[in-house]
Amino acid sequence: MLGHASQVGLHDHERFLRAYPPYGTLDAADLHALVASLQVRFLPRGASTDVTGGVFIVRRGELDLGGEHYGPGDTLGGGVRTGTAQATTDSWLYVLPPEQAERWLSHPALHEFLTSELSARLRAADAGLDLESFVVHDLMVPPQLVAPDATVQQAAARMRDERVSSVMVPLEGFFGILTDKDLRNRVLADGLPPTTPVREVMSAPALTAPDNVTALSALNLMFRHNIRHLPLMRGPQLVGMVGTAQLLRLQTRGVGFLVQDLLDAPDEDALVARAHGIQEHAAQMRISGQRAEQIARISSYAYDALYRRAIALAEGALGPPPGPYAWVLLGSIARRESGLNPDQDHQLLIERETHRPYFEALAQRVETLLERAGLPGCSGGVMASRHLLTREAYAAQMRQWFRTPEPQALLNVTIFFDPRVVAGDLDVREARNVRLSARQHPLFLAHLTRLAASHRPPLGFRQRIRAGPGDTLDLKTQGLALIVDLARLQALSTGEAGASTFVRLREPGQDRLLHPDTCADLRAAYSYLMDLRLELQVAQLSAGQALSQRLPLHSLSGPQEVHLREVFKLIARVHATLAAQVGGP
Repeated sequence: MLGHASQVGLHDHERFLRAYPPYGTLDAADLHALVASLQVRFLPRGASTDVTGGVFIVRRGELDLGGEHYGPGDTLGGGVRTGTAQATTDSWLYVLPPEQAERWLSHPALHEFLTSELSARLRAADAGLDLESFVVHDLMVPPQLVAPDATVQQAAARMRDERVSSVMVPLEGFFGILTDKDLRNRVLADGLPPTTPVREVMSAPALTAPDNVTALSALNLMFRHNIRHLPLMRGPQLVGMVGTAQLLRLQTRGVGFLVQDLLDAPDEDALVARAHGIQEHAAQMRISGQRAEQIARISSYAYDALYRRAIALAEGALGPPPGPYAWVLLGSIARRESGLNPDQDHQLLIERETHRPYFEALAQRVETLLERAGLPGCSGGVMASRHLLTREAYAAQMRQWFRTPEPQALLNVTIFFDPRVVAGDLDVREARNVRLSARQHPLFLAHLTRLAASHRPPLGFRQRIRAGPGDTLDLKTQGLALIVDLARLQALSTGEAGASTFVRLREPGQDRLLHPDTCADLRAAYSYLMDLRLELQVAQLSAGQALSQRLPLHSLSGPQEVHLREVFKLIARVHATLAAQVGGP
């Protein structure tokens, strides 16, 4: 099937091409002109096409050319990558016919890309793809369906024939899913016969997502629910499937590439070795131009994988847990906002006090392993081995803080009120509800507001930036933490359950503490401070120095100093407004 790009059902051609080299380097006019010249060709699985003449860009699907694999965004032809390519899945291609290609092959960007050495192309690929804007329907493959009464042998044969690792099962108003992992763990491991009906071993209902969800959101969803296949819906219709492997390939040399390696680490030594790559890959993403906010979010998936695998290895050594639990992350990793040197902040919730001996041993083993993997222990001792509570004790502790908001209780709130469960299946909804009930305790919120407003930004005489030891500024305690405190107050006022500072400041809510314009300014200020911190730490890493969050003031450029002063003045204005409301300092 051949047609003009504007006449077929694939859209957003410019956005798609801009995500891949060399098209992302074209200016807007050139990219627009290129898209106007494109045709679109559908190549069914198994079909072949000669790519010797013209230029071929894979929009969706996969091709094999002389044993080399080409996927979405890859370019063939151009007089360099020539021969007969075969579609290994149903594929859509952008095509520049020979008469159109000649003009574009002389363009410096395409010419250099097609003729440069592999190492140069890989360096260009370091920039990775913007997972936050890439929409998964550009990557999805058609779903394969089997009836619920089909046998597992028939389902396995379908997976083999279609070269997929999951099949979907239509049910009444929803779908079930059967994966290759289910066949191993629920059929082979349990000794079930090949005639077992699919309905008896599938997972249902399957977790789904809209097909216009971004790659970053899809990864977030899959990691959070520990699944590797995500069915994609358009309204009530199942339209495709996407897997973690496909999404992680988008970040071929980024942090995302590490996630699967961490989850698959066979033992503690392998996990430690792989974990030490997180810092380096995050630094590479910064060097390639990505923002700290996005890098921190992607890095957090790697840290989640590190925690989950460390916990799984500890369970393997100690034996199965005696009951359900929830391993709760706290601090910057929980908020998905860490720099290059996060430490361990976490607690452990369990169902019964009698389970304590097992979980104490588990916590100590995990903490030791994480420290070997590059996550130092919390200097304040906020770690699971010291903060191990039953679910009921946890809720009672928070209620006590609400009733008696003493200074230590308020400090505890700044630590324990940014939680995110990373592992375990203990139901913590009641504990979450108790935490969110803080809005029903105005005295507690007033004390917390006064505490936040008392942490003044570092502005001195004539609003000059006030330096600390060594003429440095602590970007964490003197900047980032001040905005985190304000976002936490906003979340407690609106009932927002998420831990992310960006989410908390985005949630308008009916009982909001901060004006939406103030929230927007604080988000921008927070993002700016994160960028400054990451820039500092990447430079420290490159120079072989110990990583810190202390920024030498003499290193600031003129514009940076101006921006920092504006950030601190903004925080000071918010503090003054809040203090006036609660009678604070």
